[in-house]
Amino acid sequence: MAQRIHMTRADRTMPPGAASVVLTVPAHRDYITIVRSAVAQLGAGFGFTIEEIGDLRLAVDEACNLLVGYRPAGLAPSDLECRAQVLGDVLRVSVIASAEAAEPPDTEGFGWNILTALVDTLAWEQDRDTVRVELEKRRSIRDF
Repeated sequence: MAQRIHMTRADRTMPPGAASVVLTVPAHRDYITIVRSAVAQLGAGFGFTIEEIGDLRLAVDEACNLLVGYRPAGLAPSDLECRAQVLGDVLRVSVIASAEAAEPPDTEGFGWNILTALVDTLAWEQDRDTVRVELEKRRSIRDF
């Protein structure tokens, strides 16, 4: 069975020091590595430190796992969409999936606590059709 991976770059109209990437992959654990690698590469390209990039990789991995971890048997395959945007010193990531394939996180649980420790802001949103994990990581200011 052929899988599709779609990536678009939407930074044509963004100011200097900004970039936006949208990546769509099948909502399956095997594809999470592609998403976290793309976000890490974007962070590296905008001067995030090795430690910050490591935090981003772990946070994106955990956010994606929250959205693909509860897929009921027999549910048709869907997509996992990642929107990553760098604006100045902030990298904002939104991971979006079908609401049928996710359950609200245990905000007292280990995974959510790890996420909150890795990023500067974190949110879970759910509407009728989709769920979204939003996170932001601020790049440290370094004197050279």
